Amino acid sequence: MNGLFGILIEGTNNRMNRRTLRKIQEANEMNQGIIRYRPSQIEAFIDDMVPVESLLFSGGANLIRVRAMIRAIECACIQGYVVLVMHCGNSELEQGLNGYFGANNVCLVNRNNPIYDPFAGASNAEIARLVVSSSPNNYKINSVGRYYLNGVSDYIRCNHKSPRCYMYINCPHLTFIDRVNDAESKGRISSSEARMVISQIMQGEVERGGIENFFHELSLQGSAVLASKSNAAYAVNLLAASNRQQIFSVDIQSGSNALLINLLVNETEAVISQGSKMLIVADRLKINSSEALMNYVKHGGSANGAVVSSDDVFAEFGGLDSDFFAFAGKCSKLIISKHSSAYSCQKLSDAIGSYDKQEVSSSFSRNVSYFGRWGIGSGQTENISIKRENKVKPEEIQRLNNDEVYILDKYSGELSYTSVI
Repeated sequence: MNGLFGILIEGTNNRMNRRTLRKIQEANEMNQGIIRYRPSQIEAFIDDMVPVESLLFSGGANLIRVRAMIRAIECACIQGYVVLVMHCGNSELEQGLNGYFGANNVCLVNRNNPIYDPFAGASNAEIARLVVSSSPNNYKINSVGRYYLNGVSDYIRCNHKSPRCYMYINCPHLTFIDRVNDAESKGRISSSEARMVISQIMQGEVERGGIENFFHELSLQGSAVLASKSNAAYAVNLLAASNRQQIFSVDIQSGSNALLINLLVNETEAVISQGSKMLIVADRLKINSSEALMNYVKHGGSANGAVVSSDDVFAEFGGLDSDFFAFAGKCSKLIISKHSSAYSCQKLSDAIGSYDKQEVSSSFSRNVSYFGRWGIGSGQTENISIKRENKVKPEEIQRLNNDEVYILDKYSGELSYTSVI
């Protein structure tokens, strides 16, 4: 009988163990907080009533990211943002913009429509500010270079022309003073105008080499999108597009074209100074290659948001934890799909966050009694411990299909999963 009693006790212990495990599993699922939706449209998870601020779309199918970007742009337009889109040959994004918003409401700059000119309609001071602030660290132009740039700008205006970017690219910087003297001798500019121009050139002469390098590099990076002399009449930039209430989209061609990206990002200052809110959409750009873009996405607020989209956003930050998490931490929404890199999956898993997971461990003991009637007794002890664990494990991100996404909404605190239809 005692042996049978031991077996009954063991069975009872097993049933209690199963109940305990079930309760712990339910508690863990509640703490993990993943809401699993039926197949849904990705647009349904981006609400136009919630401030756009900054968003991160990483991994999965390009078309799903395009749909998410277009929905975010629509919300930004509803909320009064000026929108700048920079991408690398994403024809699906261009088609989506034109198809959804209409050709009259979008200004597309690409290889087939090279009409970008950062200097169109800009003052001398604004041109100088753009060049100096956009110059990369490897050939940084100091503030004294403004004198040289103002001299070139004044010379162009003295010849009754409006400054255009191609003019600075084609400028014979080494013999520029000779050209000014020649223009004076032929009566195209006055003596006082010539003296003013030469005086400014001489004051900024020390920066001539850096300025030459700047425009040479710009001609290489922007050859496919910059307006030329033949189509200068159609030249447009961010400020001009915003004044027309158009979304301004530029095909950067290569995500590492840092100088071109710097110019476009620094143009936003003129828009923001007019009291407008600004949204930059950066699709498959090397964020860490552009100082201006990195500063913008890390330090922007509700008045100047950013959408960063790529098949691997962590990689676009150059694999730098501090920069990636600085941006991800200020995003109002993360939409994450399949990634091939296990390392990126780990970082995205970390960005989603962690929870307190309960774990149960059991110890089993058995004893034999020789007093009185012979019998066997057993007992089981359960210990519950708590550890931090990521809500979505890296391997779960890696195993997703290209149409499956996790969505973290920091406003509602909701973490969702769905497949996109």
